[in-house]
Amino acid sequence: MDTSPLWTAGIRHYLGPRLMAMAVHDGPPPPPGDVDRFAFCFVSAGSARVDIGGASQLVAAPTVLLLDEALRPTFDAARGLRCESVVFHPGVVNDAFEPAALRAGSYVGTAMQDADVLDPFISTSPLRRCVALSPALAGQTAATLTQMRTLLTHQDDVRWPCRARAAWIALLFGLRAAWEASDPAPLLPADARIARALQWVHDHYAESFTVDALARITGCNRTTLNEGFRAHTGNSVRAYVVALRMRAASQLLRDTLIPVGDVMAKVGYDNPSHFSRTFRTVTGLSPGAYRQRECWMN
Repeated sequence: MDTSPLWTAGIRHYLGPRLMAMAVHDGPPPPPGDVDRFAFCFVSAGSARVDIGGASQLVAAPTVLLLDEALRPTFDAARGLRCESVVFHPGVVNDAFEPAALRAGSYVGTAMQDADVLDPFISTSPLRRCVALSPALAGQTAATLTQMRTLLTHQDDVRWPCRARAAWIALLFGLRAAWEASDPAPLLPADARIARALQWVHDHYAESFTVDALARITGCNRTTLNEGFRAHTGNSVRAYVVALRMRAASQLLRDTLIPVGDVMAKVGYDNPSHFSRTFRTVTGLSPGAYRQRECWMN
C-alpha cells in the first residue's frame, strides 16, 4: 500500500491507497511532492528561528505557519520546539479548488465564500505566514488536530472523511479570522546577537532577569543590546519585556477564566499592585475591568 505522506489511505469502509488528499504529521510538514499540497504547522511548544521563502522570523508557541504548495519552513536554533503539521489539497475544502484558480480569484457564489478561508495560504507576503494564537484558539487547534488524527487513523465509521473535513474547515474559519486580525511578523535582525536575545526573551519573559545578564548570555554589552532592541523593536529590552508580559496577560484575561492572581504569576509578577498598575498603564483598565469588558467567556 502507498504510504505517501501527502495522502491518507482508506483502510476501513473505503479502501484505496490515496483516498483523501490530506495527512497529519508529527513535526514540520514534509517537503512538496509531485502533487499540490498546502501546509499548516502548529507550533505548540518552544521557539525557533524559521526561514520561509527567504524571510527569517522568530516563532514562539503557540503559533501556526500557513504555507502554499511551494513553501516549507526551515527551523534553526530550536529550543524545546514541538510541532505537528497538516498537508492538504485545497480540494478538501471544496472539490472545485485548485491553487492557480484560487490565486486568480476564479470562483463565484458559495465557492468564493469557501475560498475565503484559504486566503492565508496564498498570501503573497512572507511576513503573513506566521500567526500567533490566543490561548483559546491554541486549545481549539490542538483539539482539532487530535480529532483529525483519530479520524484519519481509525476510520471507525463510513462518515470519517466527512467528519475530518468538517473539523478541518471549522478550524480554518477560526484561523482565517486570527490571520486577518494579526500584524505582519517582524523579520529577525541581521545581528545574530540581537536575534538570539529576542528569542531568549520570548522564551523567558515570565522570569526575572537583568539586562546585564541577558547581555552576557547573548555575547554583547548592555549598550549594544539596548540599542539593537530599540533599532529593531522601537523599545528598550525592559520595555519590550513589559509589552510581552502585558500582551500575554491580556490574552489570558480575554480567553480564560483563571484567577487574576494566576494570570499575574504566569506573566512574571509577584506583586499585585505592581501588576495592576502596569496593566492599567498599558491598557487603561485594571485587570478585572479588562476581563469584564473583553472576556468572551463571561
